[in-house]
Amino acid sequence: MQAVPVTRRALLVGAALGSLGLDARAGTSSNVPLFVITRSKNANVVHYEAHLTPSGALDPAHPLLAYWVMRAEDGRREGLTWFEEKLAYGWSASFDARGELLVRLRAFSGRELRVFREKTGQVRTLARIVGRSAVLERIHVASDDRGLTPTVHYVELFGTGRNDGRRVTERIVP
Repeated sequence: MQAVPVTRRALLVGAALGSLGLDARAGTSSNVPLFVITRSKNANVVHYEAHLTPSGALDPAHPLLAYWVMRAEDGRREGLTWFEEKLAYGWSASFDARGELLVRLRAFSGRELRVFREKTGQVRTLARIVGRSAVLERIHVASDDRGLTPTVHYVELFGTGRNDGRRVTERIVP
């Protein structure tokens, strides 16, 4: 089976539907938290969620949703800007033959993320962290915005080992 690309339009539709907060138990679509990106710049956090169909499968038309939680301000939820989607917090995605979603974040394209539904029903994001398969929980970006363009000092990945449940952390210095 060939990987099916996820179009930008489908992702926008998914974001619009996902913002409604519909519940799968009621026979409608739902969103499930996957991981977050925190930054040294301020307390604002980017949240990533899986968008599920009423049957609980990853939605093939719009499987992901990303948005800000503005903790440094009033805690409101805010969509990503076009610039943020294109250069930093957006993604490219396609489904593989097993129905897993293969994701690459724009600003962190060196690591492939795999979003899938486990037999238990939980939706997970897997990443390689220190060479091990791990459930990704958080990415932290330490940067300096004093110049014309931000300078990333390091990126840290935080997760739990898939096979042993141990906490794993990796610091990547560009």
